Amino acid sequence: MNILVISSNYPSPTAPQRGTFVYKLVQQFAETNNVVVISPQNYKLRNKKETFYGDEKAMVYRPKKLSFSNKRIGKLNTFHWSSYSQSRAIKKAFQKIDFIPDVIYCHFIISAINYLQAFPDSKIPVYVAVGEYHNIDVVRSNYSETTYQNFLSKIKGFIAVSPLVQDKLVSLGVPGTKILVAPNGTDLSKFKPRDKKELRDKYGLPLDKKILLFVGRFIENKGPLRVQEALNSLDDDVVAIFIGKGVQQPSHPKIIFSGSVEHHIVADYMALADVFVLPTLHEGSSNVIIEAMASGLPIVSSDIPEIRVQCNDNYSILVNPNSVDEIAEALNKVLRNDDLRIKMSKEAFEASKQFDLKQRAKGILQFIKP
Repeated sequence: MNILVISSNYPSPTAPQRGTFVYKLVQQFAETNNVVVISPQNYKLRNKKETFYGDEKAMVYRPKKLSFSNKRIGKLNTFHWSSYSQSRAIKKAFQKIDFIPDVIYCHFIISAINYLQAFPDSKIPVYVAVGEYHNIDVVRSNYSETTYQNFLSKIKGFIAVSPLVQDKLVSLGVPGTKILVAPNGTDLSKFKPRDKKELRDKYGLPLDKKILLFVGRFIENKGPLRVQEALNSLDDDVVAIFIGKGVQQPSHPKIIFSGSVEHHIVADYMALADVFVLPTLHEGSSNVIIEAMASGLPIVSSDIPEIRVQCNDNYSILVNPNSVDEIAEALNKVLRNDDLRIKMSKEAFEASKQFDLKQRAKGILQFIKP
C-alpha cells in the first residue's frame, strides 16, 4: 500500500524532539508499506544545529511555509493566511512524490483541511487522526459551520485516540461507522522497567534520593510550575527531573535536571525514576503516561475524563490538576510508602501491555486499507 502521511508535527534534524510519536507510528507503517511524509516547516530566520533524530524508513519532504499565527483583527483572521501557506506547501511537495497514494493519512483535522484546500477534487481517500477533542473546536471556530461540515464530509475515516474523541466527532455528525477508536501506544521494547542503580550511575544521579519525573511542554496546560510548587511540601530526600521546554521554565533547589533531551534518553529517565507526575488540564490520549506506565512508574496525574480513560487506581492517583496541595499529597503518598510504590509499579507495567504501538499500527493499517 502506498501511504501519504501529512503532518506538520514531525521531527527534523533541526527539531529532533518534535512529533516523535507521529514518527514512531510512521516507522511502523513503513515496515510493510511505501510511505511518504509531507511535513510543512516554518521558514527559519537562522540555521540551527542539525541532530540525528532516528532511522528514517519513509521518504520525508519538508516544504517551507509561512506562519501568521491565529489572530483576529476585526473581520480579518490570520489563521487562514497560515492555512493557505500550508496548503501551498503541501501541493508543492505532492508534485515530487514518485507514486500515486492509495490513501492519505493526516495527523489532525487541520492537516486534512489543508490538503483538501490544495486538492478540492481529490479522489484519494483521506483518513484523519484526531487527538485532543479540545482542539477540534479550536480549528472549527475558524470556519463557518457549512464549510467545516463540507470538509468533514470529504474525510473517509477518523482515528480517534479515545472514546471521548469518538463522542465529540459523533456530536458533529460523523457516523460512528467512520470512526476507529485506537488509543495511542508506545514501543514496549524501549520503554520498560530496568535496573535503576545502573541507570543512575550512568547519569551520575543520586542513589539515596527518590526521583519524581515530569515530562511535557513547559506550559500552563501541562503544569510544570504547579509541580515545582508542590516540591516545597515533599521530603528532603525527594528530587525532581523536568524534561521538556517552553515558557514556564521550572527552577527549584530540588530540581537536579531541567531541559530537553533526545527521545531515547527519555526512556532512560523513565526507568530510573520513582514516580511520574503530569497535572495536565486537558489531553487526548497521553503518550507520556503510557511510556511511564510501560517503565513501571506509578502515575500522579489529573482527575479529568481524558486521563481517567487511561488510568485506574491500581497504579495511579488522580487529583485536581490546579490544586498544588492535592499534587503534593499524592506524591507524598507514593514516595513515602515503599510497598505501595512497588505494587503500583507492577500494576502500571502490566496495564501498559494493552498499549503496544505495533498492534495499534496494525489496527490502523487494516482500517485504512483500500
